[in-house]
Amino acid sequence: MEPPDPVHISQVDALPTAELAACDFSFDISQAIVFPYDDPSQLHPVPSRRKDYGFDPTDPTDEASGRSALFAARSDGHLLGYVCMSECWNGMAELAEIAVDRRARARGVAAALLASVEVWARDTGFRLIRLETQSNNPAACRAYARAGYVLGGFDRKLYAGGTDEDDVALFWYRDLR
Repeated sequence: MEPPDPVHISQVDALPTAELAACDFSFDISQAIVFPYDDPSQLHPVPSRRKDYGFDPTDPTDEASGRSALFAARSDGHLLGYVCMSECWNGMAELAEIAVDRRARARGVAAALLASVEVWARDTGFRLIRLETQSNNPAACRAYARAGYVLGGFDRKLYAGGTDEDDVALFWYRDLR
């Protein structure tokens, strides 16, 4: 079996709708991280379901600040994933969206995207990167921890009243200083 083609990351202005439609960015939920949420390997079972955020990177960032970026991961001409960055209200870089096609997972795509946004954030003058995910996405939490992000806090009520009201929001930070 031949190894997969290398992953190439590039900063782009937009992602074509057809490329996005060809990807499956959903993930399966069957476990969640145990309180206090600081160890992504400590899990408990939750009702199984599939989650798809319905990302729309066609309008990913606040263009007014000029401090935003969209990166695409491709291999052999195919979109594998993307990440959207923008400036947060408090002057941090915010990783607003990251998604990897289900068929491209476990190939280092997320790690390559995270490394690219770290370089961009440093070059743009940011000292911190912030992102939010949920306790029922332990694979993402493990990827963030491997990339040097640390859990800064959680919010059990961020999704109250919605269809995901049992989700616990986890806030991860990467110190670039």
